[in-house]
Amino acid sequence: MNTSREVTADGGSEIPLRVDHVAGDPAEPMATVCCTDIERTELRVVIRGQSAADPAWETGEWYRFDGVVRSRSLGTHLLLPSGDGTVERIDPPEERAHPPMAEVDAPWLVQLGASDNRIAMTVQPRSTGASKRIRVGDPETFEIGAVCFAHCDQPGDATVYHREDPETRDEQLLLEHVVEDLSQAEGATLLTRSGGTQSPLGLLSQRLARASGGGVLAAGAEEVLHGCFHATTAGVAARSELDTLGEVAHQLDIEVDTVLLSDYDIGIDPADWRENWAIDSTPLSDVADPRMTDRDYTVLVEQYLGVENESVDSAQLARCLKAYASADLALLRELVAHGTMDRVGCPKLSERVCK
Repeated sequence: MNTSREVTADGGSEIPLRVDHVAGDPAEPMATVCCTDIERTELRVVIRGQSAADPAWETGEWYRFDGVVRSRSLGTHLLLPSGDGTVERIDPPEERAHPPMAEVDAPWLVQLGASDNRIAMTVQPRSTGASKRIRVGDPETFEIGAVCFAHCDQPGDATVYHREDPETRDEQLLLEHVVEDLSQAEGATLLTRSGGTQSPLGLLSQRLARASGGGVLAAGAEEVLHGCFHATTAGVAARSELDTLGEVAHQLDIEVDTVLLSDYDIGIDPADWRENWAIDSTPLSDVADPRMTDRDYTVLVEQYLGVENESVDSAQLARCLKAYASADLALLRELVAHGTMDRVGCPKLSERVCK
């Protein structure tokens, strides 16, 4: 029987998968199903059209998915297109061991645990448009504010690259360092935390492509990502039947690093810039809540890079911004150390179109 790593991007494949969890309402026109294949690789299948409601899904049971293709998005691994695929209940097939990466010819999908080099990575964008809305497919709406790395299988401190100047050339210099580092990590699996509609590596790829050939970065600089695999935390909470990744961390006794503005004497009070915020639409309890959010980062990075304010302590603000940009690295490394993500399916970025 075919395995997930043998699925092509064109013709549909027939593969057996165990259903572990169905996200959302399977009666809707599109369903996301968390599955495990016969090599015990965990991945997600997006099912479109009437076929999404056809099976009476039973978790822990095996089904034959006929017509599956590779998705062309960073966030979804497999796709069962509308009208082209069928799902049928089957008896449990014989499992196989996932082969070592060295024995797989040009793999497009591997297990996180099979990777020899796993790197936790965060990407913090900086909005540039008047609406402040970042659109991954439009690199004119954002720049990169910070990129941070930490090797999951090696001791050592994180590498934190953060903007120090508002000029676009400073972003290009930051990206130059990123390209130099990633060029030494070909074949590595880059592990990021999923969140909202923004793909961290999608953001990075878009800005690398935008900056390449501009006098600092060589043409085709974004190709450095194509030799790497990509894994996210997207399905971890669902498989654990929990609502958030934070709850998963609590269950595993992993301490989550929450960046508190009160830990940094930056010279301004959060109530000053949150005064007109609709706090109820944020995870904050009130305008004085010391917890830092992406929205706070958006405000404070502009204070740091361009808006002159004599009351702001630049050194303290720099520490705060860098701590926030790299905060998720510790959680990602701990998830790997606990084996929580060893079987997560990691697609190669060269097979993806960043959207």
